Amino acid sequence: MDVSRNPFPHAILDGLWNDELLHAVAAEFPRLDAKGWIRYDAEKEVKLEGDSQLWGPSTFKFVEQIALLGPQLAEAFGMPKLILRTEGGGYHQIEPGGKLALHADFNRSEDGLYRRLNVITYLNPHWTDADGGYLELLATDGTVTSVLPRFNRTVVFETSDKSFHGHPKPLPGPRSRRSFAAYFFSVESPDDYEYDHSTVWYD
Repeated sequence: MDVSRNPFPHAILDGLWNDELLHAVAAEFPRLDAKGWIRYDAEKEVKLEGDSQLWGPSTFKFVEQIALLGPQLAEAFGMPKLILRTEGGGYHQIEPGGKLALHADFNRSEDGLYRRLNVITYLNPHWTDADGGYLELLATDGTVTSVLPRFNRTVVFETSDKSFHGHPKPLPGPRSRRSFAAYFFSVESPDDYEYDHSTVWYD
């Protein structure tokens, strides 16, 4: 697995998963008016989030596949044993006009585990530049690495107080942007760990 260190440790993996499985996961996304969606509508984020109460059987199967990737990711990123969690993850859907400002994620679970990696898989067939919704990875010097959220593209990146990411440009539409997010944690803290924090928004 090719891990880039710029702007922070990350890997962009195309075709990692079975296409048929991912199409089935996308088909299990509930309607926008379904009960159970967590809706965020604020200055920094306009999005929908769906936890396990909304998932179908194909999605649970997909989560099992992500968990199996843990040892390979630990080796590639030079980390100890990784534990998969989905709190704050699961289904993510951005409707036209939606966005997610650049931010660094919370770094500690409620039960004391250290968040190490984000794993985001995109579920957008035939997605093009015109559809927008680029994931942006921000370097400390202000330069940006942009990633088109095309179908069966998975982005894995290290979680730290420097891993600012998001898609701050409002989605042009007419289609919604869909993804599935999961996170790996460890019992051990990162070597450069300084303090616990919640989501930190980039100024």
